[in-house]
This record gives sequence, C-alpha cells and structure tokens, in this order.
Amino acid sequence: MKKQISTRALLIAGMLFVIVFSHLPVLYTYFYHDLTGAPSAENERIDLSGLSPSRSIVLDGKWDFYWNRLLVTEPGQDAAPDFLIRVPDYWSRYKINGSYLPVDGFASYRLSVKGLETSQPVTVYLPDFGSAYRVFLDGKLTSANGTVSELSKEVFTTTKAQLFPVMLSPEVEHEVIIEVATTRFSGLYMAPILREYNNVVKADNSRNNLRFILFGAALFSFLVLLVAYVLSFRENKRSVWLPVMGFLVLLRIMLTTEFYSFWQDTVFFRVSYEATNPLMFLISFAFQYLLIFLVQELLGIAFSLKEKLSLLIYYAALFLLYLFIPQGVYNRHLTILLPVCTFVMEVYVFFRIYQSRQQMKKYGLLIYGGTVLAITGLIIDSYYINGNIYLNLSLALLVLLSVYLMILSLVSAMGAADIHNEFTVAAVQLAQARSLIAMQTDYYDALSAQINEVRAVRHDVRHFVSVMRSLSGEGRFEELNRILNEYGEKSDMEPLPVFCENVVANSILGYYSLQFGKRKIHFRCVCHIPKQLSVRDSDLCVVLGNALENALEACKMLNNQQPGYISLEARNEKGTLLIKIQNSYNGLINQREDRYLSTKSSGHHGIGLQNIKKVVEAYGGFIKIEHGKEIFILMIAFPHSSDSTEGCTEPPLPTASKQS
Repeated sequence: MKKQISTRALLIAGMLFVIVFSHLPVLYTYFYHDLTGAPSAENERIDLSGLSPSRSIVLDGKWDFYWNRLLVTEPGQDAAPDFLIRVPDYWSRYKINGSYLPVDGFASYRLSVKGLETSQPVTVYLPDFGSAYRVFLDGKLTSANGTVSELSKEVFTTTKAQLFPVMLSPEVEHEVIIEVATTRFSGLYMAPILREYNNVVKADNSRNNLRFILFGAALFSFLVLLVAYVLSFRENKRSVWLPVMGFLVLLRIMLTTEFYSFWQDTVFFRVSYEATNPLMFLISFAFQYLLIFLVQELLGIAFSLKEKLSLLIYYAALFLLYLFIPQGVYNRHLTILLPVCTFVMEVYVFFRIYQSRQQMKKYGLLIYGGTVLAITGLIIDSYYINGNIYLNLSLALLVLLSVYLMILSLVSAMGAADIHNEFTVAAVQLAQARSLIAMQTDYYDALSAQINEVRAVRHDVRHFVSVMRSLSGEGRFEELNRILNEYGEKSDMEPLPVFCENVVANSILGYYSLQFGKRKIHFRCVCHIPKQLSVRDSDLCVVLGNALENALEACKMLNNQQPGYISLEARNEKGTLLIKIQNSYNGLINQREDRYLSTKSSGHHGIGLQNIKKVVEAYGGFIKIEHGKEIFILMIAFPHSSDSTEGCTEPPLPTASKQS
C-alpha cells in the first residue's frame, strides 16, 4: 500500500511539474512589466530612463511599421509608416487596404529610444531568431542575421547573429531600425534586446561552451544506448525504441534555434533555417508518438492496436494540417493552438500510466521522470521560439533533452547489467548443477562398486558352501576355520549409509562422507529431510554443499596430530528446516564486522557463508554462528513446505557415521 501511494504521488507530481514549470516563464512574460517596472514602447517611442543596459532591456510595444521598405539600406523612401505594429507579433496578422499581409516579404521597424545613458558600447539583437534581419542603432549596424533581400528566393535564414558594438551619441533620442526579410515567419515575432555589447559576448560564449558540453553528454548517452542495444541483441529484453528515441532527440537538439547554425553547413547542406521548420515539427511529432512504444516496453503499460492507430492518425492529421494550411492562417491563429494540441497524447498516456501503475516495470518511475523532463523542454521550447517567453531559455530544451538521454542510457546500462547478472546467476546455477551431478556420480560410483562386490561374493557362495561341506565331512576343522576367516575378510564391506529420504541431500551427504573418509575425518550425521521440499534443489545444494565444504576446509587446516571432526544434524520443526553443523578447526577466525572471511590464501573471502545467508534469507530464514577455541558451529533455519509432512515430528533416522 505504501509503495502504491508513493508511486501515485510521484506520477501526479510529475504531471504537475510539467504544467507548472513549463508555464511559469509564460506567466513571467505576461506580467513582465508589472513585475519589473520596465517600460513598453508607445507610439514608436520608449523611455529607458533609470535603466542600465548592463542587463537585458526588452524593446517590446508599439513600433512604426514600413511594409516592403528597407529604410537604411535603401534611403530616400517615403518615411511615413504604414501603421503601428505590436512587437513581438506576426505582421501576417495585420491588414493593408483590407487584406492580410502575406507571410513572405520584407519590411522595416522603427523605434525612438530616449533616456538611455551609458559609457559602454551596446548592441541590439534578437536572440535565437529564425528570420533574416539587420539592426541599426543611430544609423550604425549593430547586429545582422542571414541575408536580407527584397527577393524571396535570395532570403537566407540562420540562427546565429553577428553582433557589433555601437557607442551611443550624446543625443537625447536614439533611433533603432530593424530590417526584416522572411519566407515563413512574417516579422518580429520575438522581442529585440538592448544590452551592453561586452556582456552579451560573455554570456554568449558561456552558453556556447555549455551547449557543446551538453551535446557531448547527449551524444555519449546515445552511443551508450547503441552499445547496450547491441549487447542485448540476442535477448528478448532488447528495446529498439531506446536508440531510435536517442536518435530523434539528437536531431531535435541539432534543430534548435541556438544550435542549428553550427550544423547548418555540415549536416543540413546549408538549408535555410525557415525551410527546416517542417522537419523540426515532424521529428517532434515522431518523438511524441513513439513515447507510447517506449512506455509500453520499458514501463510495462500495454497499448492496444486501436489506441496506437488512433494516436498515429491524430498526429498525422496535425502534421498534414501544419504542412498544408496557409502559413498566414497558421501565424494568425495556430502558433499556440497547434503546439498545444500535440501534447494531447502525453495527457492520455499519463492517465494510462496512472491507471496501470501497479504493472509498472523496474526502472519505470525513472523512465517516467525522464519523459516528464523531455516533455517540459518541448513545451518551453514551443513557447520560446514563438516569442511568448522573454527569459532567455535557449538552453532549456537542450538541457532537459540531454538529461532525458542520460536517463535513457542509464536505464539501458542498468538493463544490460541486469542481463549480465542473469547470465551470471544462470552460470552459477549451472555450476551448482554440475557440482551436484559430480557429487551424485561419485556417490553412485562407490555404491556401484559395492554392488559389484556383492555380486561377486554371491557368485562364489555356491562353491564356498561345497568346500565347507567337504572340509566339515572330512573333519578338517582347522583348514575350514582358515577359509572362513579369509572369506570373511573378503566380504567385509562397509556399507554406504542412507542419510535421508531426500535424493539431493543424500547425494551431497554421501559425496562428502566419501571425501571425509579419504582424509580420515570423523563424520557424524543425524538427518531427517523429507523426500519432497518446496526448497529448490539448487538452493539446497548451495546450503549443504557450502556448509560441508567449509567444514572440510577447516579440518584440512588442522595439525596432523589433531583428528578432524564434523557433525551434521537436520530435522523438521513445524515447517522449518533446522540444520546444525559442527566442525573442529584451528581456532583462527577472520571476522570483519558481522561478516566471516575465509582464512584461506586463495582469496575467496567468506563467499560460502554469504551464499548460504543469501539463499536462507530469500526463504525468510536466518543463520547463526557460534565458535569456541576448537569447535565452529553453523546453525541454519529456514521455512519451507513439503508435499508430505510425515515424519516431521518423528524421531530422526539412525545415526549414519563415517570413521576412518
């Protein structure tokens, strides 16, 4: 119950995190002027008195707008603006002569700035802006991005602006003019920033360094996913969705506004940034849709074929809507609505996970947490690239997707480790089985040898009886007595004892009784283990085999003058198997805290006892160890159930001893 409550709470907390964290920057932007007291432009003028450009100053508000005119690069044009336009916004939302402006085209924005005083060079730029632009401050170029042209075919967009320092003249007012050319995004949909040039360069350098560190971490995580997939290729537990998701994440990172310019020439064949927008949407849609397969395989939450097809049709419809709807309509009505619609699947998946949380697989919550971060990053980026966030969150998506990839690689590595552990366990179980088979083989070889001797004796009995009759009839009693003594020595075989009804236990005890006999170790055994036990044969082999092996090793280390002694008692008490093993030893104990370490020089430090403890505790039992100067005692108790409870309270079988 406690686990269910904690899982439920974590699932809800993850959903709340997505909603709250991704919308806090939007709320900050909405109340930006109320919270900061910063001014907004009115009638193409803004008063920056009292503000220092050492920190970013957002130049939003009402600007003069000049359609199809480049005021600075083509001087002499009519200076009268067409209308006042809100910045940030899309110009395709505005009309001239009763018609909406087209998406593609070029225009100029103009703003008068007063009250700004600083002795440091400043710059005005648009961070992570996807259209081509040039910014002029007091007639001097202060930033440029891409190629601005009156011809749409010649417009080239990128996301890396060139910045230039401009010293402000002692004039009362300063003039900012921005020339924009675009094929898709229609104008200043992001607010320009005014700031001291040196501070901008330092901040940009720091972000660049962090970008490549994060991308390196993401790339390394992707390689880990590939390696883990290859290593687990022959296992049914492999998941192709992990490397696929990793590849999509890398592509999405490379298409972010702050990172695209680095790959534009080398990976994307110098394609204009605006032309890659459909590709970015396709990758985002594919990433979000494939989450259901990742959730299904790694979290264990099953989705029906109907659900998968429905979501596929839904995302395909959204993407086709984005592709074929006129871009002007999209800019006017869908810049927020369509991205929000893409996250419907995440809401649906959350409720499916919440309803099936009891079926969640190992590492499920970790995968869920990473997915929460990835979805949060995608939502923030949707707001950011549409100019709805004033905070510089250019690294938000990169950071969160990198963390998401690292979590996936961690889970993949732990999954590969689990597979390795399963192989190790299987190898140990195989070794135990081979050991048990070897013990049974030795025991049955000895038993077969005795059987063959008995057969030989029985074969000679008839001849022996004839000889005895003849010697007795002739009165040759001395010779008869000599023959009887010789035959008695020949047929005097020590029988192999049967220690208990359980075949596995009897084989192990029989094997070690032979080993003890070879080394002249006195072995006393009082054992009553039922024929049928709920304890697995391999576990019973671990317990008895390791315990007797340790006792044998302890006796080997005794001086030759000291006789070795081993005693084993086993019985049932109300569904609990009790085993007590005593052995003589040299009195040397190597103990670290509560763990007993081996005194052998081979380096196997207490592995036998640790294996016994692990098996016994798995059945809810315990072990206890006592030792004196000469005797070491190991007591084992673990619950079990047997198909037959007969004999559980009966006296034990007669003692079977081995003395050499």
